[in-house]
Amino acid sequence: MKLDKVQREADETLETCRNMIAFGPEGWVPTEHYEEAMARSKQLKEDTLAAATSAEERAEIATHWLLDDMDEEKYT
Repeated sequence: MKLDKVQREADETLETCRNMIAFGPEGWVPTEHYEEAMARSKQLKEDTLAAATSAEERAEIATHWLLDDMDEEKYT
């Protein structure tokens, strides 16, 4: 099934990011590792944006980056 394959690939990508940046399942990092985790996240985001193949893809990445500040407001 194609959808199952896409979901598995997304899960693997997320797990790789979690391991590279060292954040937990809810996006939390221990206070003592926060600065390092954010620096890693910033570098990974820059690398990912540079690898994007279109302006639309870059916009989607920038808008939905997994470790950008999260707020409690409802998404529209």
